[in-house]
Amino acid sequence: MNKETLQGFATRVTQANRSELVVVIYEVALASIAEGKSALEAGALPEARHEIERAKGMINELMYALDMHYNISTYLRQLYIFGYRELCQGIAYRDPERFDHTTHILEGLLKSFREIAKQDDGKPLMSNTQTIVAGLTYGPGSDLRETIGVGIDPNRGFKA
Repeated sequence: MNKETLQGFATRVTQANRSELVVVIYEVALASIAEGKSALEAGALPEARHEIERAKGMINELMYALDMHYNISTYLRQLYIFGYRELCQGIAYRDPERFDHTTHILEGLLKSFREIAKQDDGKPLMSNTQTIVAGLTYGPGSDLRETIGVGIDPNRGFKA
């Protein structure tokens, strides 16, 4: 995954509440699986492994975040375990088609979590982050330029 894509996900994490964070984790996992599959099909095994490891890490985060006091968590955990196993076997057998099973599961669940995130009006989890302002400005010669301003604050991030 390129640096700009990762930076975009990181920015979204700083602005996300609990439900939106789950959506971002799903999206990172799906993007990593797609990149890993493309790399494996192109014969770039180290790159494929790196991306699939990132996707497995995201699935682990989803598993660790489950509240097992609810019955649905048991079913979600089983789906995550199956998806994780398919990623492992896809790399081990160099079979990119196995990644499709995990993609199918995560895409289905992502739709549901997006709906939940729309209804969640909670505050962002990170309260002391940089302010990011983006817009378009006119430069010399009337050419349009994209501008991104990031407020630099030495006390940004999580408060201890």
